[in-house]
Amino acid sequence: MSRDVLTVGSTMRIPLLYRGEYSQWVERFMNYLEEQTDGEAMINSIKNGDQPLPRVTKVFIAGTTSTEQPPLKDKSMWSGQEKRVQKIDRLARSLLIQRLPNDIYSLINSNKTAKDL
Repeated sequence: MSRDVLTVGSTMRIPLLYRGEYSQWVERFMNYLEEQTDGEAMINSIKNGDQPLPRVTKVFIAGTTSTEQPPLKDKSMWSGQEKRVQKIDRLARSLLIQRLPNDIYSLINSNKTAKDL
């Protein structure tokens, strides 16, 4: 029995999960996220991927264009909303990686986005 059970549940942890029951794990993980602060935003982050990092707004003189991407904003210049979005993305990714069963975690590349997981 202990080899079949991956995690033991409580109000703070995802309930019992049996090997091979990934869809069950997904459903319970999403229910767990819904109960957290900013849960809907974390679910959105996982389903749709991270929001792009804030970039500096460039102003061009009429008639000129540039194909290069503007540089990233310094973190000290991020607005409150930009900070909140990035914090939610990091938290969602962290919770997802922490809660993945070992047999699934060992198969993924940690550089992929939460959406790819």
